[in-house]
Amino acid sequence: MRFVSWLQQRTLKRSIPLAWGLAPEPAGWFLAGLNRDASAFLKLHTAQHLAVAQDDQGLTELSHGLRQSAMPRSAFQARRRVNMGLAMHHVASGEMAMPLDWSSSDREAEVQLEAARALGLEPHQVSFDWQAAKLSDGQGDRLHWVACDKEWVDRFHQCVRRSGWQLASVEPANQAARRAATCLRGGLSSVMTQPVQDWQFDLAILNDMATAESLSGVTGHFDAALHDAMQTPIGPRLAAVGLALKAWA
Repeated sequence: MRFVSWLQQRTLKRSIPLAWGLAPEPAGWFLAGLNRDASAFLKLHTAQHLAVAQDDQGLTELSHGLRQSAMPRSAFQARRRVNMGLAMHHVASGEMAMPLDWSSSDREAEVQLEAARALGLEPHQVSFDWQAAKLSDGQGDRLHWVACDKEWVDRFHQCVRRSGWQLASVEPANQAARRAATCLRGGLSSVMTQPVQDWQFDLAILNDMATAESLSGVTGHFDAALHDAMQTPIGPRLAAVGLALKAWA
């Protein structure tokens, strides 16, 4: 049954023709849309700045902006799904060592408590996710976790629902930008030499996690370059594209 479910998910992702990502930037939000055609590369079909404030009133205006954005949708099409980015000052993250014999529910509870402590909130007030990797000594797992105030996620859901779109996921902007930079044709250096509309992204790299990890680099040069890019107007654009790419990840 699990294999059938996995196969159905892979088939669904392959059939997605369009996807959208929405990332925060200093003066509003950047909406990026990717198109998949017969080419081996994903291309941008939407690159739009939505000038709204980063507050509750801004989210109301963002709903209107989303409603007016992108291409018309027929009555028979499902709601457009968008992956939304969290500004990094709203995010907490960390690592924890866990015994191998702890159950998934025990690990989840421990991560939730740690995230709540980091954010200064009650456990039920946090939204979080985590991923495990083996410790080098083989005696346990190292859990990488990320969390935010659940209220922000609820606000995003309300904002997107009012616009007639559907919120597919919420993710830290830097994490999404890494995905885009890893898959960008020509490498991260090409963001300074190509217009955003000319960016192309390699779906084969996105689907090959081992390749993606190797391209992220063990020397730290990639991280330094990405950090520098995130301090420029290119940063939110990379993040928005990385969020759209998540539809095929």
